[in-house]
Amino acid sequence: MDLFKSIVIQNKIEETVAVADYVESTTRSVGFSDKEVYDILIALDEVLANITYYAYSEGTTGEIEIEVSFKDDVLQIKFIDSGVEFNPLAKKDPDLSVSIENRAVGGLGIYIVKKLMDSVTYSREGKKNIFIISKKLNGESNGN
Repeated sequence: MDLFKSIVIQNKIEETVAVADYVESTTRSVGFSDKEVYDILIALDEVLANITYYAYSEGTTGEIEIEVSFKDDVLQIKFIDSGVEFNPLAKKDPDLSVSIENRAVGGLGIYIVKKLMDSVTYSREGKKNIFIISKKLNGESNGN
């Protein structure tokens, strides 16, 4: 079963609910387990929150395009925005051996996304940030 849908929202957290609802229903319909659906929704929420809060200057409205596809048993969610250039994968993974009080701020959310999904990539194309997360149906996350 191949699926593709493009959704465009504004960088407003309340608009992300419709995206999560669509992704949840789609992932369930193609056969992802409850745990896999939960993992995908956590990753989706983290990426959308980062783009919503940080891609555009405070008070500026911007678009976020989300392309959801399912092909060859792989779910791919592509996030496209025209916000500030930022590669969250360039930041070093947090040191989890350090107490939370002494740990550097930031990076934990993307670290979790990398652990939950099978593939996570970032690129800058022209003036657009392209962030892609992927998960294989009934596959184990490989922690990339």
